[in-house]
Amino acid sequence: METSFQVTGMSCSACSARVERAVAALPGVECVQVNLLTGSMRVGHTAEQSAAGIIAAVEAAGYGAAESGGGAAAPRREDAVLRRRFVLSLCLLVPLMAVHHLWQGAISAMVQLLLALPVLWLNRKFFVNGLSGALRGAANMDTLVALGAGAALTDGLANFYFHHRGAYYFESAAMIVTLITLGKWLESRATGRTGAALEKLLALLPRTATVLRDGQQVSLPADAVQAGELVLVRPGERIPVDGTVVAGISAADESPLTGESLPAEKSPGCPAYAGTVNGNGTLHIRCDKPAAESALSGIISLVGEAAATKAPISRLADRLSGVFVPVVVSLAVLTAATWLLLGAGAGFGISCGIAVLVISCPCALGLATPVAIMVGTGRGAECGILFRNGEALENAHRVTAVLLDKTGTITTGHPAVTDTLPAPGHSREELLQLAADLEADSHHPLAEAVRQATTGLSPRPVERLTYIPGRGITAEAAGTPCAAGNAALMQQLGILVPDTAHQAAAGKTPLFFARGHEAVGTLAVADPPKPEAPAAIAALRRLGLRVLMITGDNARTAAAIAARAGLDEVHADALPQDKDALVRRLQSEGHRVAMVGDGINDAPALTRADVGIAIGAGTDIAMESAGVILVRSNLQDVVGALRLSRAVLRNIRQNLFWALLYNCLAIPLAAGVLYPLTGWLLHPAAAAAAMGLSSFCVVTNALRLRRFHPLPPKTMNTITINVKGMMCPHCEAHVTKALLALPGITACHADHKSGTVSLTTTGDTPVEVVCEAIKAQGYEVE
Repeated sequence: METSFQVTGMSCSACSARVERAVAALPGVECVQVNLLTGSMRVGHTAEQSAAGIIAAVEAAGYGAAESGGGAAAPRREDAVLRRRFVLSLCLLVPLMAVHHLWQGAISAMVQLLLALPVLWLNRKFFVNGLSGALRGAANMDTLVALGAGAALTDGLANFYFHHRGAYYFESAAMIVTLITLGKWLESRATGRTGAALEKLLALLPRTATVLRDGQQVSLPADAVQAGELVLVRPGERIPVDGTVVAGISAADESPLTGESLPAEKSPGCPAYAGTVNGNGTLHIRCDKPAAESALSGIISLVGEAAATKAPISRLADRLSGVFVPVVVSLAVLTAATWLLLGAGAGFGISCGIAVLVISCPCALGLATPVAIMVGTGRGAECGILFRNGEALENAHRVTAVLLDKTGTITTGHPAVTDTLPAPGHSREELLQLAADLEADSHHPLAEAVRQATTGLSPRPVERLTYIPGRGITAEAAGTPCAAGNAALMQQLGILVPDTAHQAAAGKTPLFFARGHEAVGTLAVADPPKPEAPAAIAALRRLGLRVLMITGDNARTAAAIAARAGLDEVHADALPQDKDALVRRLQSEGHRVAMVGDGINDAPALTRADVGIAIGAGTDIAMESAGVILVRSNLQDVVGALRLSRAVLRNIRQNLFWALLYNCLAIPLAAGVLYPLTGWLLHPAAAAAAMGLSSFCVVTNALRLRRFHPLPPKTMNTITINVKGMMCPHCEAHVTKALLALPGITACHADHKSGTVSLTTTGDTPVEVVCEAIKAQGYEVE
């Protein structure tokens, strides 16, 4: 089982490391992850260990803990408290510095002490947390600050009491805590922005719902609505639950959920999703599941859980954080002792020791990974890309081979009419009208594709409609016999039809239509590649990846789809165990494999792969088996997920490099290693400023991921295609409408007089697909 907790009292990565060690030592605890950024802890444990026992272990380590509901956790923010502490401290520090520089003597020292003590009292949290932690053997960043400021104050008091001369360091003690509070405030403000995406998602959750009960409108909390109840949604209101529209016509803005900018049409039978905004119509929606189980709640839970988990790359920082504070304290003592032995004087040695204490920063190490993961997973959610945990996010950047399922992943998963081919002497409109008449009431799987292609046409009544299993249908329209079906039916009726070998080779199924004893034309039906598939596959190759397709379909259809999608490595007639075996074979060749699929038969391969990527419209089993979920079912988001993973890991490495470099350079400088050569010495106050800003720099670097775009910038190209068969402006309109529906086509001008079509395109749709779209309208491409 897994239990989530909120942990209080942690101030740096040394604290989180201590909490992890304390809980991991308990019997029955299998794994533990502590997130310093959100103050959360997730513990996997057996029934042998209770939540109360885990809380007791955390409290024994010197921190507070309470069981939480898990899910989303936003970064802890203390902006107001830290800002007030800093402003008040600064108001006292300014006159303190003025007295220090302008006034000498015993009275000046007394005034400095009287001004410094309130500053130290305002920032007493450093001393309370730091010293109590040290007494429990849990030294942390606050311990370093408390030791540094306390040493400066103690040394100043000793000089004042025993010598009445020398450096008093009262201003140093006050400046150390003031500047570190400034750094903490800046860090808190920046850290708060890392959870902006999660906060936006939380803001989408509706608070109330209007439920229809016994004809009355009752206002309830959204989470009180039960499955099966009817919910009234007025224009402009946010839909409170996932459900099905039972009455009303409107359009809903689903962009927060799917990223699609165009509103989705809503009519009876259409699904509706919590958090989306209703348009201009009133809707009655039957609740299908409670608010806590809505798609939006699931996304929020995934984003929160991913942000709270650790990536494997954080292990180095965790190991260093566990020993950081004791090592720094030892170095500070060694620094002071060395200068004393070299005869530099007590004041000089103590100043260097204090500088070493306050310049060291374990926080930068501890924040390097979690802030990048939180910003990255939040940015992914905004783009419709959900990472289940930090491990999936890290593994995705190592992928070298991408294995794509065909149906529903590369293709739309729904048959569609791809070619409209009227017979000689018949028009395109005549063919489509006959198809609409004959297929209006058919339940054949391909009939829905024909109905979609004839949307806008009113079916005319037919008589004596007869279904012939395995062949098609026959009927009479206005007393004339008509038929629709395959070549076998046409042969049975003695009707000559054109050769369709090229369509079969292209993986298409021809449907023939006839009136009387004459063919009217052919509609070719296929499960076509998604419009973005060729561009997405090309983009994966540009990332240096090996791209393969695997399908349970026959080899001929698979080869046809692969050719249209731009794939040259195809595995057909594959069973679920074959997909799993192919993943294992690629892994044995040294590849890190990402498997992309949407069906139950993909689940074994999704689980076996280094990274399983589930298409959002897929089955629940596929979702549960995957580490990455694409909400929009858009193949381009596979590219986006891998690019985002690479960007996050690059950012984490930058953060770790900066944190390690900072400490490796800052500690020797603070110790005064350059003083014998250059006479340059780092003042403790300057060391405090550097320490405070180091964490701020790490967080600010991670915030750059908020500007990340999953897809690379596109370049615009202009192409011209010669088209035969356009006879009038209506023909131009048909071609223009079809081409503007393709992804990446931003402008189109068709001219029937010159027989040309001019396009402005981003290149997302290959020219071959553009030509296919023109042919599907019944025109020829030269």
